Amino acid sequence: MMLRLLAVALLALAAPTCSLRMAAGAKKSKAKKGPAVRKSGGGFGAKPKSATIPVGRRLEEPQYEALYAWLGEASADLGKVAVADFDGLRGVMATEDIAKGETIVSIPGPCAVDLGTDHFDPVGPAQRLLDAMERDAATRAAYWATLPPADSPDLCTPDFFSESELELLQWPPLVASVNQKSAALRKALGDDADADALRRLRWATWLVLSRVLTVRGPDNAGHKLMIPFVDMFNHKAGVKHYLSGRTDGQLKVVAGEAVAAGEQVFIVYGTETTSAAELLAHYGFVAPGTAAADRQLVMAHADAIPALRATTAQDDAARLAADPPPPLKEELALRFRVALKRARDACVATGLLEEGA
Repeated sequence: MMLRLLAVALLALAAPTCSLRMAAGAKKSKAKKGPAVRKSGGGFGAKPKSATIPVGRRLEEPQYEALYAWLGEASADLGKVAVADFDGLRGVMATEDIAKGETIVSIPGPCAVDLGTDHFDPVGPAQRLLDAMERDAATRAAYWATLPPADSPDLCTPDFFSESELELLQWPPLVASVNQKSAALRKALGDDADADALRRLRWATWLVLSRVLTVRGPDNAGHKLMIPFVDMFNHKAGVKHYLSGRTDGQLKVVAGEAVAAGEQVFIVYGTETTSAAELLAHYGFVAPGTAAADRQLVMAHADAIPALRATTAQDDAARLAADPPPPLKEELALRFRVALKRARDACVATGLLEEGA
């Protein structure tokens, strides 16, 4: 059966316009030299600078070799793919041609980290993740080594923004959501929690929100899973590969279309209802393809629209095009508010909002 993407957790990875330099969980490293390969399209963190297709190279660093070995011992099938570097972006590359209908990867269910059946609360699963990291420190060491550490620059969702950076978003509902999550973390830890405990729980919550898939188990309940290797696939709108499996079987990515050797393999996360606010909140990027959802968002929060008037979309676009570019979090905020201003203007043009909204 198809894996159901958790609406409040695993949403989407970025597209070519995203400002991030690396994928969630990626660790920038020097790829060993080898034959150049083509990179198809964008990816989380990819930002094409020219019409030239960036090249990718297989990463042969110890942590990836250890991951392959650990998964291989568990009878996982990674036969035609490998972790690769695409111009500073970690992703999955086809090492051989893959035919439509072929299994791209197959991960045994027990390799996944089962974080329970909570529906929408990420804090409980995050606490269980921290427990699993301590309990299974040795047995899952190869997987833990591929996750971004708590001080990683990949942690750039609004939950890691300063107050002044949050103001740059020009969207009070998203700021309120950040504050609500922060309050939930503090409540979960209790009054005696120190700053380090809060930092670790916020980090674990980010891992859950950015990586979890909900998969049906033998109990017929949806289990929140973190699936090794599967969480390295980047997003590209329009690709037809899909996820299938059960917690007590094989968790697969199946090719919905052919992939040529050397190309990056993408999957699509999210749905047509995924807005720029959700993408930014869970992954820290803004991607194309959210226009319809963004229009619904601004219509649902018409009282927040005046905050977008602090600057014009033209001014924001000019700042994005500046040389040198703005700092990363400012760039994310600019891309986000430009997306919402375009959605607002589209709603006004079609009569869904009043002129001057």
